[in-house]
Amino acid sequence: MRLPDGHNRETADAIIEIDPRGVVLSWSSSAEQIFGYSSSEATGRSLRELLFIDDHDSEPALTQEICIYEALRRRKDGSLLQVNVSRRLFRDGAGKLTHGVYAKRDITPLKVARDAKEVRTRFGALLESVPDATLIANPLGRIVLANSEAERTFGYEHAQLVGLPVEALLPERFRQSHVQHRSGFARQPRTRAMGRGLELFGRRRNGDEFPVEISLAPLQTDEGLMVMSAVRDITDRQKAEQKFRGLLESAPDAMVIVGSDGRIALVNSQLEHLFGYPREQLLNQPVEMLVPERFRAAHDGHRASFFRQPRTRAMGAGRVLHGQRRDGSEFPVEISLSPLETGEGLFVSAAIRDATERRRFEQSLQDASRLKSEFLATMSHELRTPLNGIIGFSEFLLDGKAGELNDRQREFLGDVLVSGQHLLRLINDVLDLSKIEAGRMDLVRESFPVAAAVEEVCSIASSAVRDKRIRLRQHISPDIATVTLDRRRFSQILFNLVSNALKFTDEGTVDVKVSRAGPSLQLQVVDTGIGISAQDLPRLFVEFQQLDSGASRRHQGTGLGLALTRRLAELQGGSVQVQSTPGRGSTFTVLLPLGAPETAGGDA
Repeated sequence: MRLPDGHNRETADAIIEIDPRGVVLSWSSSAEQIFGYSSSEATGRSLRELLFIDDHDSEPALTQEICIYEALRRRKDGSLLQVNVSRRLFRDGAGKLTHGVYAKRDITPLKVARDAKEVRTRFGALLESVPDATLIANPLGRIVLANSEAERTFGYEHAQLVGLPVEALLPERFRQSHVQHRSGFARQPRTRAMGRGLELFGRRRNGDEFPVEISLAPLQTDEGLMVMSAVRDITDRQKAEQKFRGLLESAPDAMVIVGSDGRIALVNSQLEHLFGYPREQLLNQPVEMLVPERFRAAHDGHRASFFRQPRTRAMGAGRVLHGQRRDGSEFPVEISLSPLETGEGLFVSAAIRDATERRRFEQSLQDASRLKSEFLATMSHELRTPLNGIIGFSEFLLDGKAGELNDRQREFLGDVLVSGQHLLRLINDVLDLSKIEAGRMDLVRESFPVAAAVEEVCSIASSAVRDKRIRLRQHISPDIATVTLDRRRFSQILFNLVSNALKFTDEGTVDVKVSRAGPSLQLQVVDTGIGISAQDLPRLFVEFQQLDSGASRRHQGTGLGLALTRRLAELQGGSVQVQSTPGRGSTFTVLLPLGAPETAGGDA
């Protein structure tokens, strides 16, 4: 085997000879010392497998006979070092590569010095302003800068920290795994908390260990990627956590702490009182003993699901939950869950509250709502009967069927008719709102031509404003002809919006636009009226709310129309939005999910 001129096997450089495939043929004693592999371990193995960091690591192409470069390489223990590489390739008379020889010198101290100089210039003042112990490590995992808080926390002087592997600040039992974690971070660098869910410890110069939290952040520099670590001593916090049991006892609700195995680890006296068990009969028992037997199998699945995706949340939202006392009696409960990360693993803290009184109150509210709905239904019937008579007779007289009326009489009678119709609509709106609140509003979906429905509503709404200079226009998109919706509720929504737009527009235009928006029908009513102020918008869809703006106050109503419009849209799975500019007009947009819609090309 031929070595390059000026080199011998006893030099401080690692001398490595490889064949054309990159397999080690010889491995010097210096190579053993620098890289940690014995000659017998290295010979016959790929140099890439032994020393390269990963598959993306590269070196100059084999077309270069002699080259000198620096590279980051890996020792047997996983630690990294910076080497200066001299490589020479040898070929036979035919020019075919026969072998190559590397001379690799460990220049890690030089690399550390260079990196330390750069980061001290760029980040020295910044690190001193950070309250946590903060270190910067270079790609080799060597400390190149530390602030005074890091010196105090770990008990080293600054000169002793610079050049030290970061693993020296960890207990020995964690050092090997930390090298692997550090390599993983170098492959995917990003700002993140380190060791989340793990119990982490630091090690002071005197050998003392202490619990820590560590966060990492990558730093791009001219010397390559470096990592800044902020280390926080959490000894005092852990002492505070010892007081947790006392706080548990002071909680107003019954509290139970459950491990991942589903067994009770801790309870407070409030839980003993609520469920009737002494503490010793609860500890280390399955938490399902507090659940009625018919729910236990399902509860086991819910508990397992929570441990897979732990987060603070109210349990069983929208469902009635029950607990079971020692004597077998059941009672309604409210339960909130919170995950607890501890050194012994994940636990769940459950706060349990007896909901018996709240359920009674809710039932009384439901009874009151039902009685209100029944009362309104009865009253609306009693009121509508005479109103229909008033409206009917007014229309009869205005038609001249009982004789001619002079202008004064026709004016008065017209006022009676308009007032009666307004009162009837008000009664119907109140009744509809009551039905929606009681859950008794039925939807009847049917197919109907949307243009005809729009024309009918616009004709009725415009008859009340013939003395205004307003153009009421209709725009029906050609790609929508027949729709499947509740026609009565569709017309009711449209009438409320159009009549409202006409009411608040003295002159200009009111446009009704119908088009398709994905799977929904989009209905827009656009006016050039007085608009709505920003302070009135939040109260626009609230029952019996009066608008504050001066321009709106001239046309005050009950506020039921828009409130009912939103309720009717939401009842059908839709929504209502409004955009408005005072003095320029408003746009109301309604989206209603279509059921089996038919386009203009389909059957009518």
